[in-house]
Amino acid sequence: MTQHATSPPAVNKPRYALDIGSTIVKLAQLDANGVLESQQFYPRDFEAGIARQVGDLLTGLGIDVQNEAILACSSANGGLRVGIVCLSKHFSGATMRNQTLLAGANPEFVHDFDEAKGDTRRVDILLVGGGIDCELPGPAQALLRDFDPANYRYGALVYAGNRFLADGFVRRFPGTTVIPNPLADTLASRVGSVFETVRRAYLDDLVFKEGVSELPGNLGRSIRPTPEVANRGFLRAVQNHSTFTIVGACIALDIGGATTDLHYTVEVVSDGSPVRPAGGVSVARYVFTDIGIVASRDTLMAQLRGHTQLYEFLGAVLGPDVRDVFASLREGEYTPSPTLLSYACLFLALDRFAKGRGPGLPTGDLDKVAQIILTGGAAQTLDVAVALRVVSLILTPGGAPPLIQIDRRYEIWVGGITWTEDMPT
Repeated sequence: MTQHATSPPAVNKPRYALDIGSTIVKLAQLDANGVLESQQFYPRDFEAGIARQVGDLLTGLGIDVQNEAILACSSANGGLRVGIVCLSKHFSGATMRNQTLLAGANPEFVHDFDEAKGDTRRVDILLVGGGIDCELPGPAQALLRDFDPANYRYGALVYAGNRFLADGFVRRFPGTTVIPNPLADTLASRVGSVFETVRRAYLDDLVFKEGVSELPGNLGRSIRPTPEVANRGFLRAVQNHSTFTIVGACIALDIGGATTDLHYTVEVVSDGSPVRPAGGVSVARYVFTDIGIVASRDTLMAQLRGHTQLYEFLGAVLGPDVRDVFASLREGEYTPSPTLLSYACLFLALDRFAKGRGPGLPTGDLDKVAQIILTGGAAQTLDVAVALRVVSLILTPGGAPPLIQIDRRYEIWVGGITWTEDMPT
């Protein structure tokens, strides 16, 4: 018997789907085939924490976390908090801080060894480094010998200094992760060092953040990252196994508090792109860890203030008379609304995709795009007409505009979280 491509695949009795985001907790009730019946939204309770809020929420609704089938994913808690201890704030400290910001994390402090007496703020990563790679380490050796990470509150200790001193540091502090010195041996900034380590830790942290693993029942062990769920939902729609119809070459942007996640069909990649998606795939994704409306707000605003099309962007969103807003925003004196920040996520993510500005990000040809889907919590307040004006700033003038849709029922997410592992990918 032949199964039609449009028939939704049956799944094994899911009843609830849970998404723990940076700003909201979303709970959906599903029928036996994984079709959305209803959904409810709850603001994140940062005082209670993830485990207690979710446990109380499910208990209050009469949902038995031990026996009910609950599908869960998370992008909770926003950006990583990074503390930096270094030989010099002007060289190693500045390099590590810049690469931390570039990776979308939040540098909580930068201390040189002379003032490394401790800090009460808890950080996810304590990054220690300084000096260039040389066998005659000079003062760095003595300063490291006197340094005690016990004065700090951190989750992981990472050493990124002179490689000739790394073994001694690890002997003193077992469990330290050693990464290449970002200053190498010539004070040249090695971009892939701290940046890649922090970015990778950030992506892993979308699931394994403190509090998520403490969720009740089996949730903490079975929870999945929201970007992966959204990508599977996008793939399901592209393969015509979803309630969301794809009309051609397509992009989906999942705009959230901590990240903006780009999902795209591979045919939108520019023919001349120096970076290509992996072979044999029909869709790919990229996570902009420094573009989001809450946890990544500072890095989002920094990019927006420095953009050459800032005035045109403000005009597309706010109307023609934006001189005062433009001036105050450039000076850091304007407080944008969450909706304006969401449009900024859309604009900056597409602009960077069109220019291939991101490690491992292909260059996109947006004139090939027939459809743009906007999803995620931060996309819900957007207007299609305004979004089209923003997108048009990046397109070639006179070309056919793409169809823009806002996924107000989170159908992409539902499709991804209910797609079981034995289905075709």
